[in-house]
Amino acid sequence: MTLSGAGDLRQRWLQKAQQLDQNGRFARYPFQKRQEILRKGFLGKLPPDRALELAKDQVRRGIAVRTARFNDQVRDCFGMVGEEVRETLLRLLKEVPPDSYEPPARLEEPPGYPFVFQSKVLNSDVYLKFQVMGTEKKPSVLFWSCHPPR
Repeated sequence: MTLSGAGDLRQRWLQKAQQLDQNGRFARYPFQKRQEILRKGFLGKLPPDRALELAKDQVRRGIAVRTARFNDQVRDCFGMVGEEVRETLLRLLKEVPPDSYEPPARLEEPPGYPFVFQSKVLNSDVYLKFQVMGTEKKPSVLFWSCHPPR
C-alpha cells in the first residue's frame, strides 16, 4: 500500500470513529480509550491493515490460533469444520477490506480487531474478530469470532 493509501485508510478510520462517537458508541469507554480511538481511528498498537497482514501471514503459516468459540461459530453459522476452516479463513482474510474495521461497542481486554464486511467466500455479511497478542518481535494472532453481524 502506498503512503497516500495508508493516509486514506487512516482518514476513513478517523471519520468512522467520529461518526460512531457522535452516535454514542463510545459512551461506555474509559476516557483514555475514547481519546485513543478519536485520535487514531482504531484501538491497539497496530493499524487494522497491518493487523490483517499479520493475521494472513500467521494463518498461511499455520500458527494462528482459533478459540473453541470461533470454531463453534464457523461450524454453526457456515457449516465448516477441520482443515476447511483454515483454508476458508485464509481466503476470507484476503477479501477483508481494511476500512471495514469497526471499533467494538463494548471493550474487552484486549479489544481486538473487529471487521464487518460482505464476504463473497461465505456469501454473507460477516463479523470477524481477532486479537494480536505477544510482543512486537513475536506477535501471535488469536481468532475470536466469525458470524453474521448481529
